[in-house]
Amino acid sequence: MKDSHGFLTRRGFIGLLGASAGAALLEGTSQQAKAFSLSSLFGPELRPRRVTPYITPNNEFYLVAVDPAFRPQLTPRSVEDKWHLQVTGLSGETQRHDWHTLMNQANQTVLKTFECIGNRIGGNLIGNARWNVIPLKHFLMPLPGIQSARSVMFRGLDNFYSSISIDRCLDDYAFIAVKMNGEPLPAAHGFPARVILPDLYGMKQPRWLTRVELQGTAETTSYWEKRGWGGEIPVRTMSRLDPPGPVTDNHLATLTGIAYAGHRGIRAVEISLDGGTRWIPCQLQHGNRPDAWSLWSYEWRQPSVGRHQLMVRATDGDGKVQTANRQGAFPDGATGYDHLDVNVTRSQHSST
Repeated sequence: MKDSHGFLTRRGFIGLLGASAGAALLEGTSQQAKAFSLSSLFGPELRPRRVTPYITPNNEFYLVAVDPAFRPQLTPRSVEDKWHLQVTGLSGETQRHDWHTLMNQANQTVLKTFECIGNRIGGNLIGNARWNVIPLKHFLMPLPGIQSARSVMFRGLDNFYSSISIDRCLDDYAFIAVKMNGEPLPAAHGFPARVILPDLYGMKQPRWLTRVELQGTAETTSYWEKRGWGGEIPVRTMSRLDPPGPVTDNHLATLTGIAYAGHRGIRAVEISLDGGTRWIPCQLQHGNRPDAWSLWSYEWRQPSVGRHQLMVRATDGDGKVQTANRQGAFPDGATGYDHLDVNVTRSQHSST
């Protein structure tokens, strides 16, 4: 167990992640056996009976890592002498940026949702936070050879790596982050610095950043791509139901949840109370924000006694409705509607 700044919670992915991945790759005989599934390490998920807050607290933000025990041997007091962010051009010329300078430059705050590519339908491997950031192009544009660069390689202190196309890295929504929800990045979430890139799953956005390198090749890769997962692919439109707790007839039940569609944002959310036969518009909060999730709610008035199959679906900012086709997370993200069976019981004050 870790403390609140260096935590390893139940969301901290178990320590056999790396070993299991290696075993699946080495021993599998079929393509599916060779492909390690993040979700295979999780049993049935416990879905907390509470309304999802818009901002995920730092100590509740999901954690998936190759080595879940990794924490940098750095603190805000020691980082100045032991760490610099190295940014290298095509010619090999390197610029070094110290942490305190980055902190002083990070005067922009953005909302950003991270989702693990291994997140299952209705899963908890997703969170939304406020980040203090510096535009990534602030570091890249002055580099020699920027006009000839085709991709950028990011490397972390934990030896994780991921390369991304140059166009995405020069996007207005690409950043270096040094604060999370108003405090320096927690040890588990990237201290001293992490990269934020638009419309990608978390597996493409390294924490504990130490090096950023321009590359002349357009081909991109990452640690997880080498193990069969998708690459630089847009996140899938998803939506999730919060368990409503006990529901009785003749009483208002407020249904809530989240929806996320990456850079496209969320235009609308609908709920079905009858397994998809009829869809009802929901109230949307924080809609159409690029790269941040939206909250939704619906007031279920006087639900009838019996079992109801609740389902939810979202429409992204481009007007495309979330697909109902259910598929697992491997290799490029789960799809399908989240659903929840709710048994409405008779209240003591109901007429018979």
